[in-house]
Amino acid sequence: MKTKKIARKKQQVELLRNEILKAAVEVFKECGYEKATIKKIAEKAEVADGSIYNYFENKRDVLLSLFEKMKEATTVNFTILPENKGDLSKILSSIMIAQLDQNSIVPMFTLLLHEAGVDPVVRKKFNEQLKEMRNERVDFYRQLEKSGLLRKVSASTMTILMSVIAIGYTTLLESGDAALLKIPVEKLVNEIVDILVNDLKPMKAKNGVVFKEEIIKN
Repeated sequence: MKTKKIARKKQQVELLRNEILKAAVEVFKECGYEKATIKKIAEKAEVADGSIYNYFENKRDVLLSLFEKMKEATTVNFTILPENKGDLSKILSSIMIAQLDQNSIVPMFTLLLHEAGVDPVVRKKFNEQLKEMRNERVDFYRQLEKSGLLRKVSASTMTILMSVIAIGYTTLLESGDAALLKIPVEKLVNEIVDILVNDLKPMKAKNGVVFKEEIIKN
């Protein structure tokens, strides 16, 4: 009975914490980080001002907790799913969709990038989280290489490439790129993955069959 009560209490705490974070997202969007206050976040979450300090140290802690949530959202598919096993294109597509199909977090990610540039504490935590995320991805690409699905490449460079694609997409989306907004995420991802997997070498037709043109070096 005591164990169930503790578990229920933990669940309630997590639910309230998430409600506060959702409210913080709205306040940050409406007011910007600088003008946002714990009081405004509390009002949006419909909780007492002081109660927020039971879950977060200050406004900065709220922001960093949002980054942790974003990290979870973009790494949820970072595994070789059983149905994708053996198909590099599907594996990379799953990873990239998890990274790009998060339109709701774009403003928050942009805000984090800005605050990391001006707040040393945020920058330190941001860099620690990025390092952790990159290490996870480096290990993942090394696993793909060992399994024979990926040719021998620098896992670190592959990780940076995927990050650049995600950050570039986020930046363009936040800037209101009209052309990008019209492209479904899945379609964009499939075309990017096709380029990554099949590279940019031209294709030649031989006897009606298309072959990739090989460049032979003497």
